[in-house]
Amino acid sequence: MKKVIFVDDDSSLISGLKRMLRPLRNEWDMYFVLSGEEALELIADGSFDVIVSDMRMPGMNGAELLSKVRELHPQMVRIILSGYSDQDLLLKAVRPAHQFLTKPCDAEILKNTIKRASRIQNMLAGNEVKHVIARVDSLPSLPSLYKEIMSKLAEEDVSVKDVAAIIQKDVGMTTQILKLINSSFFGFFKEISGPVQAVTLLGIDTIKTLVLSIEIFSELQVDEVSNFSFESLWSHSVLTAACAKTIAKKITDDTSFIDDAFMAGFLHDIGVLILASKLPQQYNEVLNKEDSGELSSWTAEQEILGTSHAEIGAYLLGLWGFAENIIEAVLYHHNTVVIG
Repeated sequence: MKKVIFVDDDSSLISGLKRMLRPLRNEWDMYFVLSGEEALELIADGSFDVIVSDMRMPGMNGAELLSKVRELHPQMVRIILSGYSDQDLLLKAVRPAHQFLTKPCDAEILKNTIKRASRIQNMLAGNEVKHVIARVDSLPSLPSLYKEIMSKLAEEDVSVKDVAAIIQKDVGMTTQILKLINSSFFGFFKEISGPVQAVTLLGIDTIKTLVLSIEIFSELQVDEVSNFSFESLWSHSVLTAACAKTIAKKITDDTSFIDDAFMAGFLHDIGVLILASKLPQQYNEVLNKEDSGELSSWTAEQEILGTSHAEIGAYLLGLWGFAENIIEAVLYHHNTVVIG
């Protein structure tokens, strides 16, 4: 059974959660506490799988609590459940959270969020993955600009201009997106000059993927791996995304499937960034074996770390709440399928 702890200083809300989640008592081992300090005492043995915390609490707030949890128990899934209305401040404050849910939260959304996180943990329950995750000081949280866009899209009557306005606030992001869109990978004959035009031509889902990918690549810098080429990995990810989207368009008109293929292509090697940035010494060994022609990087990862970037990347996307078809594409992208 998954061990889940809920933290909120409002006793009436805690009582409501207990009633709402009672049908799941045979699936989850649930604990309910009224403060961050109490939560840390309870999870000190490191046996919990998920923590769901309120944001505004006296003493230790939700961001401080999840920062502590990230430091002490990095394997735990960290979720903020809050009614805090200042979105700009909140997006900066919940960096330690893997996911953010707003109050009042629909019971099914809360259940499905935790169940999805639990499923990815089960899918990647091997000791090797857990061992590597435990050695990573902190898995990155879902990037703030991407979260802001997703929050805006949850509102009614969202326009292209609304999404473009969020992107436009970040000069660096705007520059990176326009540079990428005007490159040969997208093949536009006319130069795209601004975020509104970019969102209009490419669509919100494609822009979401670009924002997410650019933010991740910007956050996970690789400085201590001598043979690592950041530019090559970025170009490879862009090309894979473009090819995946082209192939998807050949076999279906389902825009959701096409967009998922594009995102999976962009993010398929996110695990490489995590391993290279968080475990540089071990990843130097991986690249040395690859450069010598002794092993492929994927095989070298398995030999040195006991797992690969595919499993680590899928684990992170699972924590972030991505669709299972994207997670599975990342998880199995080195597996060979023989047809016919």
